[in-house]
This record gives sequence, structure tokens and C-alpha cells, in this order.
Amino acid sequence: MKSHWIEYQGKQLLYCDYTGFGLRNFEAFKTELDGVMALVTQEPEGSVLALADVRRIVASPAVVAAFKKVAIASAKHVRKQAVVGVTGVKRILYDAVMRVSKQTARAFGDSELEEAKKWLVEED
Repeated sequence: MKSHWIEYQGKQLLYCDYTGFGLRNFEAFKTELDGVMALVTQEPEGSVLALADVRRIVASPAVVAAFKKVAIASAKHVRKQAVVGVTGVKRILYDAVMRVSKQTARAFGDSELEEAKKWLVEED
């Protein structure tokens, strides 16, 4: 599994590494999502700081549907979420996932990984 916990400024972030997935390796993508879901749902409600990296992912209706399913199922465990790599058409797909899941997340561009981490650890 590519996704894992990282420490940033003394806080634990779940780095959800979806980089490079798409239709060619959709089964691997689904396996990654299942692994992330298992990690998230083991944590207390409202506790997870999640950093999703979707750079170089190939968006498709199947990928978006899979993201929606996981976003809905994990919503109560996530306190704050940042998504890196939201550019171009991915912005439309990101908005659709957020609308359906009723999650709130902040979108960041391809080169804003560090900014996303900083934002996650800021106090609300």
C-alpha cells in the first residue's frame, strides 16, 4: 500500500497516495482505497487529518464513483482534509465528490503539497 501515516509539525497526517492511478490499474486503485478506508475507520470519529494526493491520476467515471463511495463512508472519521493535484477537469470531479459526500476539503494545486500540510495542522 502506498498510503501511510506521516508526521508533520508534531501531528499525524494520513497521506493518501493516489498518484498515477487510473483505468489501466483500476484494481490497484480500488485496493489502495480499501486500505485507506481501513486505516481511517479504525480512528475515532472526527480525528483524522487526511492529505489526499491525486496528482497524475487519470480521472474517469469509475474513479470518481469509487472516491464518492469512500468519501461518504469515511466522512465521520475525518476532521480536516486537503486534496493536492486538483487542477483542470479534476476541479469539476472534486466538486462532485465533495457535494455528494457532504465532506469539506480544501483543494490545492500540483505544486502545493507543503502548503496543504501546513493548512492541515493549523488550528481551526
